[in-house]
This record gives sequence, structure tokens and C-alpha cells, in this order.
Amino acid sequence: MREYHGTSHKVNSHHDFFHYNTKADGIGKAKQTLEMVGSALFVLPWLRHAGLLLLSLAVPLAYESVRRKVKRRVIYVVGTDQGGNDACHKTLKFWMQARGMGSKLIVGVVGKEKTTDMVLNACACSAVDEVIAEAPEKVDMDFITSNGIDYVLCPAGKAVNIANDEVVFEKRILQLHDDGIARPVETKSNAKTE
Repeated sequence: MREYHGTSHKVNSHHDFFHYNTKADGIGKAKQTLEMVGSALFVLPWLRHAGLLLLSLAVPLAYESVRRKVKRRVIYVVGTDQGGNDACHKTLKFWMQARGMGSKLIVGVVGKEKTTDMVLNACACSAVDEVIAEAPEKVDMDFITSNGIDYVLCPAGKAVNIANDEVVFEKRILQLHDDGIARPVETKSNAKTE
């Protein structure tokens, strides 16, 4: 289990995360593809201009990739079982996508027993930075501020029972849809329909 100790984190009201829909791992993959194809075309003299164009298209993606790594963004997910087994492939994929959206991933395991399989599996996952055993069933603003959490991430359709109304009002809950795009939950009724 990896933890960050002694760091202070400011929670501000301006959320620049929502200016666009963000694909969990799409930016890095698109940047890498443009760089590889652009480099290959740049080597060929008759396709040098096309390669230079593709390489120049990768620059904004490289900036966004670095900005995400520099800006500290803590993501919290509830370590629930998504497929019938402890830490099934769906849960691990969700944790990896969540980690790609922030600089730190905290997994909260709801329950009384600290040595459950979910806690041990979360501790063993390389995408998880911290595990909170006996996490609350509903996240509130006190829990978010005390743990330095920026956003609570949940699968689409699961935001109804994960947090109270104050957290939803602050736009601190994101839903990760099947297409890999995270969208903010604005109201609890919006969470039910999506």
C-alpha cells in the first residue's frame, strides 16, 4: 500500500476537469499513435510534410498528458464487487481507468472486517495508491475534505447511493460510462436516468 504523507491539498470551487469530456486513457494512446506514424512518415522524403503535420498534432496532446501528471488530482472509488468475484477483471479495469484520470487513486472498501479479500486485492493492485478499510457507505463532504479527495468516480448508473446531496451539488461525483468518458453527475435524478 502506497500512501502520501504530510501533503496538504486545497479544494477549490473551480473545476477545470469538466470543460471537456475526458477519455480515461485516450489522450496518451492518441499522442503515441500520432508520434509513431508522424515519425515514420517524416523519415520518407516524399511524405515529410504529412509526417510533420502529424507530429505537430501530437503537441497539444503531449501538453495535456504532462498537465495531468503535474496537476495533483485525487480520485476516490468505492471498492465494490462489480462482477461476482473479488477484484474481477471489470473491477481491475475500472481501477486502472480511474487511476489514469488522476494522480492518486484511493479505494474505499465498505464493511466491518479489515482483512476482507477486497482490501487485500486492492492493496495488491498497482493502480491503487491507498486503501481505506471500513469506508462509509455514503460519501459526504467531511470525508472528502479530510482525505483530500477531489472527485468520487463510479460506474454509470451507480451514483445514486454513493454520496449525499451536498457532494452531488458540489459536482464532485463523476460517472465513468462504457465508452470510457467520465461525465459529472449534476443531480440524483440525472444519475438514475443515465
